[in-house]
Amino acid sequence: MFLINGTSQSVQAVMGAAATTTNPTYSLSYTDINLTALVTGNANSGSLNGTTPVTILTGTTDQLLVKSISIFNLDTITQTITVQKNISSVIFPLIQANVPASGSLHYDDGRGWYVSNAAGSVISTQSSTSPNVQVFSTPGSTTWSKPTFFNPSVVEVICVGAGGGGGGGGSVTSAAIVMGGAGGGGGCFQRKLFNAADLPATVNLTVGTGGSGGGVGTSGQVGIVGNNGTPSFFNGTTFASASVGGGGGGGGSGGAITAAIGSGGSGGGSGGNGNAGSTSAAAGGLPGTVVAASGATGGQGAGSSISAAGGYAEFGGGGGGGHTAVPGNFPGGTSIYGAGAGGCGGGATAAAVIAATAGGVAGQALAAGGGGGAAGTSGTTPTAGTMGSAGSTVACGSGGGGGGLGQGTSVAGLVGGAGGFPGGGGGGGGAAWQSTGIAGAGGAGGNGMVVVMCW
Repeated sequence: MFLINGTSQSVQAVMGAAATTTNPTYSLSYTDINLTALVTGNANSGSLNGTTPVTILTGTTDQLLVKSISIFNLDTITQTITVQKNISSVIFPLIQANVPASGSLHYDDGRGWYVSNAAGSVISTQSSTSPNVQVFSTPGSTTWSKPTFFNPSVVEVICVGAGGGGGGGGSVTSAAIVMGGAGGGGGCFQRKLFNAADLPATVNLTVGTGGSGGGVGTSGQVGIVGNNGTPSFFNGTTFASASVGGGGGGGGSGGAITAAIGSGGSGGGSGGNGNAGSTSAAAGGLPGTVVAASGATGGQGAGSSISAAGGYAEFGGGGGGGHTAVPGNFPGGTSIYGAGAGGCGGGATAAAVIAATAGGVAGQALAAGGGGGAAGTSGTTPTAGTMGSAGSTVACGSGGGGGGLGQGTSVAGLVGGAGGFPGGGGGGGGAAWQSTGIAGAGGAGGNGMVVVMCW
């Protein structure tokens, strides 16, 4: 709680920049405490005015207890909003927060400060009595500002790289061999503690963008390789220069229309992104060069495989599920702390359908892979791969399942499941077999995340 005592004190709110379209609005409630009574139910409301401070509560000869404040960002862009005390023209900041478009900044007596998004979900909590937690989940570059309403001693940062997209499936009109797309690699999880005094007032950070799934052409064409996920990092303008970061997963290889090997994208590492799948196993992201199905330790990204499930990792991302030249399909790799990888899309030999495989789960190291998004079913009524389950700071996102193969005239292959947020690899798209339909596209990788906590 906080009090306003006397006519020389007031509460103000101010924006960091002028509104693009519409100024935010505010509402404030307070209790008036005087010598003879306790008057509840008092309220003020109005609009902010760009970079000019607006007084939202003026002090009186009574004592005013602020119960709640809500500031709604009606602008079309994120606005930095500061709420401050003005005591005899001396400014004392109470809170400074980045409030997204259609989001709001709230103060509740007993709960403290928090920010919610347009859907009403809390995205950060900021209080002088509890850790300051800010979650950055929108891909791209932005900044974190060190709180000014208290003096933090420690800053802890979590970075999760974005997942790679699954490859698109191949397509044939005859009973010939055809491959589904391979799964995308998972993003790496990294965390680091800082002495708050060692960090500047404003720190650059970047949230990774999930790789888009590989596309498909018309009937008779090979699938397209999925796009790599990009890294998430803190205190730097590039991954290489940052103090901490997690690499993005590599994209899965596209489905062939011949007897060709296809590997999944490898997992991101703490020092580099994963690599895209091809006709050989892809090495995991730096600092290691792990290939095949062996486990990756520390910040090494897991490699993908052409003979077993995608590689599994400790902090790095899992390796995407690939296939042999027969084909024989394998599930996506897993990770204890990093994100799971995508499964392989359904394919076929010249005589039989080869089922799609599941994505890899996050939060476990399973040598056999799988446990994430379910694989789609193949046949004349195929189904899409299931999206990998979403994660949090408890566990990263799981990989999406591979899409089912479509069999029969005009029956299309189905899309791979998207990777779960944060960092899950996308599932490979299902092939189209004995069909004039097109194959399924690969699933998109899950976006990355940066979490900054200080106390």
